[in-house]
This record gives sequence, C-alpha cells and structure tokens, in this order.
Amino acid sequence: MQQLTPAAIANALVSEPGIIRWVGPMPATQQQAVGLCHNIARLLNARQVENDWGADRLQVRLNADNFELLFNVEWLCEAVWLEPVGASTAHISKADMLQNVQLKLQQALEQTDL
Repeated sequence: MQQLTPAAIANALVSEPGIIRWVGPMPATQQQAVGLCHNIARLLNARQVENDWGADRLQVRLNADNFELLFNVEWLCEAVWLEPVGASTAHISKADMLQNVQLKLQQALEQTDL
C-alpha cells in the first residue's frame, strides 16, 4: 500500500447512507490496516480508543469532539468503512456525526487546493 496523502485519504472516503466507505486500496496486512486507521484518525483529529481484533476483521473506535466512529476492516468481504456509533461528547445524532466527518474531509481537500 503506497503512502497516502491527506487529500488521497479524503478522496477515498465516500459518503453513503449511514456509513463512509473506503474506496482506496484494501490493506493487505494487519499492519497496513492499522496504518490506514492511524492516517484516517490523524486526518479527522480523532483519538483511537479501542481496538478489537477478530479472525478476519479489525474494529477501532475513533473519538473526536463532534463524532464517534467505528473504523472497520473486513478482509473476508474486502471492505473498509467508518460508521457512527454511540453518542458523541456533543450529544449529536449519528447523521450529524457523518455530516461533521464529511466537513472535515472537505476541509482536507480544500487545504490541498491552496
């Protein structure tokens, strides 16, 4: 997996109803998946709180001031996505959490245009 710039990460995260799907390259190893999670967390200014490993999956909880997400990697179905979970510290809806994430992604894209 090549090095991903913030703009490349933002472009590869596509909003769909209820989730944000990763359309970039599938991480081939656990190390690559952890690296992708770190890069996404950094881009979103989120903290990685919990990791949960399974036989063919990884889930990491990402917390920020205005959203709480679950980063998911499923190797069996070759899918990576973010989904809102729980309640954020700002007590906003899951739909609003996704909107806040989209705003952060848009800001990352605009910064590369400067």
